[in-house]
Amino acid sequence: MISGLLFMLLFSVGLAQSKVGFVNSQEILAGTAEGKAKLGELDEFWSGKQKDFDTRNQEINTLQQNIMAQQRTLDADSLAKMQRDLEQKQTELRRFQEDSRAEGNERQNSILQSISQKVQVIIEEYAKNNAFAVIFVIDQSQAYVSPKLDVTAEIIKLYDERYPLGS
Repeated sequence: MISGLLFMLLFSVGLAQSKVGFVNSQEILAGTAEGKAKLGELDEFWSGKQKDFDTRNQEINTLQQNIMAQQRTLDADSLAKMQRDLEQKQTELRRFQEDSRAEGNERQNSILQSISQKVQVIIEEYAKNNAFAVIFVIDQSQAYVSPKLDVTAEIIKLYDERYPLGS
């Protein structure tokens, strides 16, 4: 909505003869070599955390099954100890989930911030060098953007040239 109003305002102020472009930030993130590598690392992180979660969860399920199977034959102290162990493992699992989520979000935000800063510089230079009055970021609020206005591929190409993977 705001970008649409800004777009109309720019045209009404006399910039109708100037070039306007759009970029898709998600495509840039997934399309650059660095973005692909960083997203791959993030996927590996989540995959490892999921495996760890599954292992911990299976331990809890096994302990629950043991308690159910043995609750009539165990003495009160042994049963109480197993139940404390179960509660401790459940608490550890909740903490693990919270810590993993926080760490994953921190990693994701770091990736986005790093790449966004580099992309911003490239977009500004590209706009100046190619006489664009404005380059907008495509989001869900645009009902339609002509592919002719999309400069995402050019930005990805410039990004990969300036920041080659492994440099």
